[in-house]
Amino acid sequence: MTDIIIEVTSKNFVEKVIKASENLPVIVDFWAPWCSPCKQLTPIIESAVNSFSGKVILAKINIDENQSIAAQMQIQSIPMVYAFFNGQVVDGFQGNVPESEVIDFVKKISELSGPDSGVKENLESLEIFITNSNWEDALKQANTILDIDQNNIDACYGKLISFIELKKFDDAREFMSILPEEILNEKKINEISLKLEIKEKSFEASKNFDDLKKFLEENPNDIQAHINLSNALFGVGKISECYSTLIQAIKIDPKWNDQEARKKLLSFINSHDLASEEARKARRQLSSILFN
Repeated sequence: MTDIIIEVTSKNFVEKVIKASENLPVIVDFWAPWCSPCKQLTPIIESAVNSFSGKVILAKINIDENQSIAAQMQIQSIPMVYAFFNGQVVDGFQGNVPESEVIDFVKKISELSGPDSGVKENLESLEIFITNSNWEDALKQANTILDIDQNNIDACYGKLISFIELKKFDDAREFMSILPEEILNEKKINEISLKLEIKEKSFEASKNFDDLKKFLEENPNDIQAHINLSNALFGVGKISECYSTLIQAIKIDPKWNDQEARKKLLSFINSHDLASEEARKARRQLSSILFN
């Protein structure tokens, strides 16, 4: 198995960096023992590379002991970081940049390697299972991918959405708690965390569905009752009725409690299916209420 953090010298630079980058991207960190910013960068870049294990290599070069390479690469100040892929420099940065930028840099370089053929085939199967709402198989497929590539964004998403749709909310939260920060900050993972919150609340509300429906029938102008029932409707999968219930609440008083009904409607639409006919109809009705 390839070491992901290695010490490189002038003698093995071609082998360990140039040639090795034909298989995996290689990030080269030029440093020196007397360099304070280098010492600050080291744990950050090493942690980031470890987070993308198997996707990128970190090669560390002490410029005091390898001056010929430093001269060849025209290193004038350190820390200096270059990324090699297919034998060529493809990116880099100089200085002690913020941790978030280091993580983004390593992530971008790691993606150059792309998924291996096995992961690619599994990802295609995962997408099919998700499209067909086959959540048990989607969960198994996501776990298979994560056994190979523990930081695969699509597999993390697949595992989370499967847990949510299977109503395994505690499992979803436990899985999220062990994900590295760079994964949690991904747009689709952020979006799924919102879906988790909405689905969990809706599922709990659905347990009192009959009582909530009866209360609204007895109190047709109670906006909070509309919102409570919408949670339950969403929880039992009655999406069209959920949206209609909130539209009725907005008609009664669009500004009630800082437009809570409107915000609730939009959160449901965003977490379910923006392109669905129910969503399009609800948005048209909402626009008609607010702008007429």
